[in-house]
Amino acid sequence: MMEQTLVIREAHQEDIAALAVLMDELGYPVSEEDMNTRFLALQEHPDYQCYVAESDGEVIGMIGLIRELRFERDGVHVRIGSLVVREQQRGGGIGKALILAAEGWAGSVGARALALNSGNREERTGAHDFYRHLGYEATSTGFVKRIL
Repeated sequence: MMEQTLVIREAHQEDIAALAVLMDELGYPVSEEDMNTRFLALQEHPDYQCYVAESDGEVIGMIGLIRELRFERDGVHVRIGSLVVREQQRGGGIGKALILAAEGWAGSVGARALALNSGNREERTGAHDFYRHLGYEATSTGFVKRIL
């Protein structure tokens, strides 16, 4: 059996359909049209970055990053807004490769830390173990209130 080649690269507009599928797998269903609108807006903003993992020409994972300033801390910080690997591809180092790309981008923009929120839903316990294994610490609980 041949070894698959993994490529981590910046996302392009041609990846929209794959990004929509990945968002659905992450639990956030989105149409290709809405994903296209979101992607184009994010792509134009210098504080956002999106990388995809590609194997044999197929996008099988993505990570979306947000550079931000904080009220409670000095300096630039980067937040992982989305990280997902196709379910059948998980466990093969793809998520780690995406995290390493994120850490590289965070360093290139002078970030002091890389952070993420991950829900406490039962199906996310594997993700929590993954983050801990890569040196991330659990620090807070998130809340949200929809206003529109």
